[in-house]
Amino acid sequence: DAGIRLGRKVQNDMVAVQLGGLQQRVVLAAPDYFRERPRPERIEDLLGHDCIRQRYSFGGRLFDWKFQVAGQMVHVDVQGRLIVDDMHSVIVAAVRGAGIAFAYSDFARHEIATGSLVRILTQDCAIDDAFHIYYPHRSHMPGKLRAFVDFMRDANRPATP
Repeated sequence: DAGIRLGRKVQNDMVAVQLGGLQQRVVLAAPDYFRERPRPERIEDLLGHDCIRQRYSFGGRLFDWKFQVAGQMVHVDVQGRLIVDDMHSVIVAAVRGAGIAFAYSDFARHEIATGSLVRILTQDCAIDDAFHIYYPHRSHMPGKLRAFVDFMRDANRPATP
């Protein structure tokens, strides 16, 4: 009846409702990861590190490591021994010292706040669209779907300063 995706692009017969705010990509690692390795100072430095990759569940494509540098989007084809299929696993692996992670800051909010992960390369991190719930456009939406959409929208309102 409904799906959740990053961005608002849907087919013409679908409705997209924003959930939360824009998503910021961040580069993260456990402090212990840098005990025997230099901390990356530029995005090119990531090429010399063990990066934790994420594979999309649909299509098998790897999550792109994209950065905003001097107004231009830059893609870095990082390497790593570990490939997982969800962002939670990326964060858990990074906390355990398996490598450098690339995730949305909202997904790692707790780990950043507690210091189990530290942000690196903060000057080049890009912003993505927000997540959206999408569903078919109907003149009479089923009550269960309306309740679910309303719940998701309320539960994911952007935090106000």
